Amino acid sequence: MRWKVQREYASLENLPSPLRRRSIIMATRINNMKSLVLLTFIGLASVIANAQTKNAAPANGDDVAMKEIRGWLDRWTKAFAAKDVDAIMALYADDVIAYDVVPPLQYVGKAEYRTDYLQFLSQYTDNVKVEVRDLHVGANGDLGYAAGLELISGTLKSGQKSELWVRFTSLFRKSGGRWLGFHDHVSVPADIESGKAMLEMKP
Repeated sequence: MRWKVQREYASLENLPSPLRRRSIIMATRINNMKSLVLLTFIGLASVIANAQTKNAAPANGDDVAMKEIRGWLDRWTKAFAAKDVDAIMALYADDVIAYDVVPPLQYVGKAEYRTDYLQFLSQYTDNVKVEVRDLHVGANGDLGYAAGLELISGTLKSGQKSELWVRFTSLFRKSGGRWLGFHDHVSVPADIESGKAMLEMKP
């Protein structure tokens, strides 16, 4: 700023002394005001930047919830593959309601749903393999869901190799800091005219 003031002083040298003195004073005041305005804008910009930093949104809570639900699915997959029914049922709420491919129409409560798992897994001679595709996970507050396609494969006690693609939807509720499944829906496509399940379908 100083060189600007000096340049303006030089342009006023030919004025009479009183006018020159007054003009110099006015030029100095104008330049001081310009400096003040510039500093004000700089200070305001700094305040706004600091406020935006302090008010930056934290990590999305729903993103954390979805990661936790994926962790639930990982634990379920390991327990299911190992045919560990106790570990499986520890992932469910007491009031779980499940719709499975096999009868009955619904399983109400952990005790009933446990029998479904025991009956299904008892058909296999060894550990069961699980593969998930097209997984969709979402959450809102203390509620969440997962849906996708699931390949269940293994060797039956009859010696037959079994591979079955199913569609699944699971609903979750967070209670006591833990996500628990409170609804499962497992299905396969069916031919309406024949009434038969289409077990050979693959993604």
